[in-house]
Order: sequence, then C-alpha cells, then structure tokens
Amino acid sequence: MPSLQTIDALYRQILGPFPERVPLNLETLETVDCGDYTRSLIAWDNDATERVEAYLLRPKGFPGKRPAIALFHGHGDWALGKKMTAGVDPEPGKSYMGPDLARRGFVTICGDAIGWGPRQNKAPKPDGVMYERVLAMRLLAEGRCMANQYVWDAMRELDVLQALPDVDGERLGAGGVSMGSGHTWLTAMVEPRIKVLVAVSSFYTYKALYAPPIQHCYMNYLPNVLKYGLETYDLFQLIAPRPFLMINGVTEEQDPPEATRELYEKAKPAWEAAGAGDEFQLIFHEAGHGFTPETREMAYQWFLNKLAARQGAAR
Repeated sequence: MPSLQTIDALYRQILGPFPERVPLNLETLETVDCGDYTRSLIAWDNDATERVEAYLLRPKGFPGKRPAIALFHGHGDWALGKKMTAGVDPEPGKSYMGPDLARRGFVTICGDAIGWGPRQNKAPKPDGVMYERVLAMRLLAEGRCMANQYVWDAMRELDVLQALPDVDGERLGAGGVSMGSGHTWLTAMVEPRIKVLVAVSSFYTYKALYAPPIQHCYMNYLPNVLKYGLETYDLFQLIAPRPFLMINGVTEEQDPPEATRELYEKAKPAWEAAGAGDEFQLIFHEAGHGFTPETREMAYQWFLNKLAARQGAAR
C-alpha cells in the first residue's frame, strides 16, 4: 500500500492545479429576515475570471463567534442549485439543511456547483447534464478535472467563512447529500480547515463504480485514479482522524451497500491508528437516496457534538 504522503501527492496530481487565489471582493447583495436567522445573498471573486454567489445563513440569539458549515447541494434541478441547501423555494423531498443548522447556531454557506443556478450556460444550449459534460471536458483540456473545480469552489467558500467577523474560523465543517456528499469528502482530502464532516449517500469503491457502471456525477470520475491503483478507501485516509459521519441508504443503485461497507471498513484503520476510531461512523438506513427523519437528526447532532461543542481541535 502506498504511504499516506504518496497518496496525498497522487490525489493532488489527479486534481491538477488550482486557479490563482485572488482577493474575494466580498459583497452582500440582499438580506432577508427569516425569523430565527437571516439569509443574505453574497458574491465574491471565485478566481480571476468568475464571480459567484451563495446564500449565507446567520443564526439569531447565539452570542460570540459561531461555528460554520459549508453545505453542498445534490445533482437535482440545475436551476435550483444553492436553493436546495438554503431552503429557498422549498419542494417536498428536497434536502434543506441550511435553515435547520442555522436554527441550531451554525453560520451556513450554500453555494452553487459549476453548471447550477447562475453558473448555468448563458446560452440556451447545451443545458443540464449536457452542459455538465462540456464543463468536465473543458476542465480536462485545461489539465484539471471536475473534482478540481468542486474542491476549489469549496476552498473559496471556506475563505469567505474565515473572512466573516462573526465566524470562528477554526470551527468549520462541511456536509452534503448525494452529489453534495462527494463534494464534501473530495474537498476534505486536501482541505484541513474542514474539521467535521457529514456526507449522505453516493459512496462507492472505484471497482463498484465501473463494473457494472453506476451513473454518477462527473466529479466522481477522477483521471488516472485506476492507473495509480488507488481506491476510495485509500483516499479516505487523507481525512483521518477528523470526525466523519457517513449515512447511506440501501435501496438505490448509486448507493451500493456492499461497496460502501467495504469503503468504510478498509478506511477505518486510519482513524483507529490515531486513537479516533469512534470519530468515523457509518449509518445505514432502510430507505432511499438521502435522509430519513432519524438520520437527519443524527447528522445535526454530529455537528453539534463534534463542531459546536469544540474549540477548533486541530487535524
């Protein structure tokens, strides 16, 4: 098995170079009073060529600097994007974690993945998954990949959170469902500022991803990962020993329970070796792709116990 340093170097090589880090030029476009929290639409320079937006949810009634969480939306409707996590224009069955976490005292940032919301194609066509494919191919042509862009977007959202005077920059977490799950752990592998993770659905091994093929988001297909002989459980070691809760259903094709169990069991020794075996947990539920009411509450409690109650424990 390659050393952790080798795995880290290979993963960074797979992702490719990140864009130049430019000043954020952060601005607030609008703020809405939502009762027990406020929701602001904010914007910043994501790199030298693109300005992006996100919803920022701030709790009321919690003194001092607050822990904060970057929430990543699922694949879903390309027009919705960040609305799915921020609770804007809610629809039945969608995952709106942002308001629930804000009510529990967390500042939350809810951005758009590239290709969603205002980051859709400015022309009418291609759209949806066809535009997602164009973006993925363009990034490969640039020597990057879709995962690189997702990780970079998350890194810039963490930059935003650390720039806010009411946020404790040493208590940052990340979470998401479906595509947002992969967005969470792909980022945590290179981003130590993420101290606590909750990821829901869309776990796999690369063996399970390709044979027989599972239809997944473009960010899941890492260039050269098979060439380097890496598996997801090798890469997960880069997250240890930080608190990481995995939640997975057992009824959907994109959530293979056997591969998810293998991923968990083969990655867990990295936490155990650090004396943090209890900080890495896998919960299965007998439902579909996403949360049940019980596992949703487990996720919120995980953030409360591991992030809100701590004072920025180091990686």
